[in-house]
Amino acid sequence: MRAEWVKTGHALADLSATAFALGCVLEDGESADSPRAMAQAGPRAAVMLHRAADEALAGLAAGTSMPSERAEIDGYIALARGFDPATRYLVNHRGHLLVVKPEERPFVTAELIRATTFTASETEIKSRIEAMRGAGFTQFVIQLVPGHGAALADWDRVRKAFV
Repeated sequence: MRAEWVKTGHALADLSATAFALGCVLEDGESADSPRAMAQAGPRAAVMLHRAADEALAGLAAGTSMPSERAEIDGYIALARGFDPATRYLVNHRGHLLVVKPEERPFVTAELIRATTFTASETEIKSRIEAMRGAGFTQFVIQLVPGHGAALADWDRVRKAFV
């Protein structure tokens, strides 16, 4: 990213890149698909399934960039094929970045959450953000989902490591 920016004649100091994510700062021993992690990070993982379904239903190769088990992707695509074509897009994206719908839950696994969100221990999240900083990102934005305002305290502890 930095090389391309400079190659096009821009000053490196003018480069700004923002990472937008959902995630969950896991407690010791908490799994990535715990109820709390599912609520806070699961909606981002579900977005990957929405994308795969959109691709497949448009006749494209579905989910080729997804770091997940093929069975999860194929299972969700099969579910989406059953949506009414007149409302398919709206049904697929209902709750987008806000909730994991009950019908999506079997496909939003701990592995998918770990691979597509910032869901890990506080130490691991800090390490991942530091790596992103090293790659040129200048801002990190975490979205909190409705009903989980208490997560702000978790993310504030992470933030303090970078101030």
